[in-house]
Amino acid sequence: MLFQRDLLIKVGKTAVDPATSTMVLCEGTITRYSVLFPPGCAGLAHVQIWLGGFQLIPWSRGLWLHGDDHLVTGDTNYPVGPAPRLITVKGYNEDTENPHTVTVMLEVTPAPGGIGVLRLSDLLGLGAYA
Repeated sequence: MLFQRDLLIKVGKTAVDPATSTMVLCEGTITRYSVLFPPGCAGLAHVQIWLGGFQLIPWSRGLWLHGDDHLVTGDTNYPVGPAPRLITVKGYNEDTENPHTVTVMLEVTPAPGGIGVLRLSDLLGLGAYA
């Protein structure tokens, strides 16, 4: 299953106070990630991907992905357990004139028996599979 989120990073967003967006995943394993930095970012838009309080991407704590007209991809093997399964995308912008929108995509192989079903309680971050 493919999960996708666009993150608008406005001018003035810093690493200390980043723009954030969340997405709810199905239970399973994140097998691949992609981050699209469209033309014009000029390496000034920076992104991290977090699962709960753990920085997943980039792997090295405190580092940020950045690029310009570039798709950053990688294979992973991150298990995603029962709810809440909230991914937080964080971004900051060094550009003093332009906001930037970065697209984050995560491919998840659903857990056996889960079949990738999301319930309303999952979307709200309240429930777990029975």
